[in-house]
Amino acid sequence: MAHSSKSSFNWAALAALSFAVFTWGVAFVFVRSLVLAMGPADSIVIRMWSVAIICIPLLAYTGFHIEKKDIGRLLLTGAIGNFGYFLGTIFGFAHVTASVGGIIIATQPLLIALLAAATGLEKLKVSVILGIIVSFAGTVFLVSGSGEGTSVSNSELLLGSAMIFMSGVGWAIYVVAGKPLIQKYGALKITAYSLFLCAPPTLVFASSSTWHALNNMTFENWGSLFYLSVIATFIALIFWNYAVGYMKSSTAGASLYLVPILSVLAGWAYLGESVTVSTVIAGAIILLGVAIAQFGGSLVRDSQNSAKKNR
Repeated sequence: MAHSSKSSFNWAALAALSFAVFTWGVAFVFVRSLVLAMGPADSIVIRMWSVAIICIPLLAYTGFHIEKKDIGRLLLTGAIGNFGYFLGTIFGFAHVTASVGGIIIATQPLLIALLAAATGLEKLKVSVILGIIVSFAGTVFLVSGSGEGTSVSNSELLLGSAMIFMSGVGWAIYVVAGKPLIQKYGALKITAYSLFLCAPPTLVFASSSTWHALNNMTFENWGSLFYLSVIATFIALIFWNYAVGYMKSSTAGASLYLVPILSVLAGWAYLGESVTVSTVIAGAIILLGVAIAQFGGSLVRDSQNSAKKNR
C-alpha cells in the first residue's frame, strides 16, 4: 500500500512540475503582449498592483508579523530584488522578442551562483566559472545576431537584453537574500510579502495614462493580466513547491531548461515571431553554459569515483 501511494505521488509531482514549467515558459509571451498593448510603464503599475491585491488576503491568512531585525532583509528581498526582476523583464520585453528574452533569462542560475559566492554562502567552483564564460559567449552571439530578419534594431536588442539580464541580478538578490526568511517564516508568507512590496515602487511610473490604459483594456489584455497575476505567479508556484516536495531538487532544477525552449516556441506560435538560426545556436550555447555550471562538478566527481573503483 505504501509503495502504491509513493508511486501516485510521483505521478502527481511530475504533472505538477510539467504544469509549472509550461506556465513559466509561455508567460514571457503574455508579458510582451501586455507591454506592447499598453507600454511598459502602465503595464508594470497595473500588473504589480493586481498582484498586491491578491497578496493581502494571503498575508491575512499567514499573519503580517515580521521581526524588526528582519525588516531590512525583507525590503531587500521584495522592494529591490523581486521588484528589480519585474522591472527588468517588463521594460526589457518592450525592446526584445519573447524568444530572445526567454533565452537570456536562462542565465539566472549563474547569477545566483555568483552572488552566493560573493556573499560567502557558497564557493565559486571551476565548473561555474567555465559555465559563465560559455554562457557569456552565447549571450554575445545572441545579441549580435538575433536581430536579423526582424524589426528589432541592434540598439533596441542591446537595451532590452541588458534590462532582462539585470532582471536576473534582481532575481539572484531575491533568491539569496530571501532564503533565510523563507526558512524562518515559510514560503507562502515571504512570497506574498515580496510580491506586495513590488507594488509601491511602481507608483513612480503611474500617470493619467495608467488609468486610461486600465479603462481601455481589451479582453485579450485582461486575459494576459490574469495569466501573469494569478496563473503564472501564484498557481504555478504552488504546483512547483508541491513537485519539489516529492522529487529531487536536481530533477526539478533541470526541468527549467525547458523554459527558454518553450518561450521560443510560444513566441513563434502566439506572436508570430521569427526564429533565426543565430537565435537557436545562441540559445544552445547559453544552455550548455548553464548545464556545465550546474552539473559539471558532479559529473567530474562521479567520473573520479568511478575511476577509483575500477583500480
